[in-house]
Amino acid sequence: MNKIWLILLISSIFALLFVSPEAVMTGMLGASNKALSLTFELCVIYAVWIGIFSILEQTGITKLLAKLLSPLVNWIFGKNNLSPESKKLVSMNISANLLGMNGAATPLGIKAIESMGKENTSATYPMIMLIIISCTSIQLLPTSIMGLMTNAGSTNASSIILPSIIGSICSTLIGILLVKLCNRIKTKIEARRNQTRQK
Repeated sequence: MNKIWLILLISSIFALLFVSPEAVMTGMLGASNKALSLTFELCVIYAVWIGIFSILEQTGITKLLAKLLSPLVNWIFGKNNLSPESKKLVSMNISANLLGMNGAATPLGIKAIESMGKENTSATYPMIMLIIISCTSIQLLPTSIMGLMTNAGSTNASSIILPSIIGSICSTLIGILLVKLCNRIKTKIEARRNQTRQK
């Protein structure tokens, strides 16, 4: 992916040199200033939410959150597929995604995957499910997108909330059902192979 971005960057700079050489430096400086400004603004948003999640963890509210989300997590991941630590991290990840804080959800997701993969050398069903949920992520409050829209000059950033909720719910449900379906097919195939070997 890095190579593709590098090729696109170099080719666009060369194209701009032929079309409008004087605009190359102006464009590069303007884009870098905007990128830096956006980075600082998003860092502030993420710092606040990551700080809030750290406070929640230290006060024990994360355990309560894990209990509240336990029926949902058990249905999605399977009742006996997650350790208590993994379940807590998954609950935190889902909570961060619900608030639209993808930057805060990512490190929690990585920690959850690590806790699931201590004894596994390949991707397991819970790992795959968490990746799908993190990619589709139901967002009740898409704060990151609203921040980007506000930074881009939008006067009605909240207009994205309803479409975001509908779209993310649909994509998450479809993703969960597809992973469950694929897992059932895989389980049946493995069962048939085991029966064939025993014969």
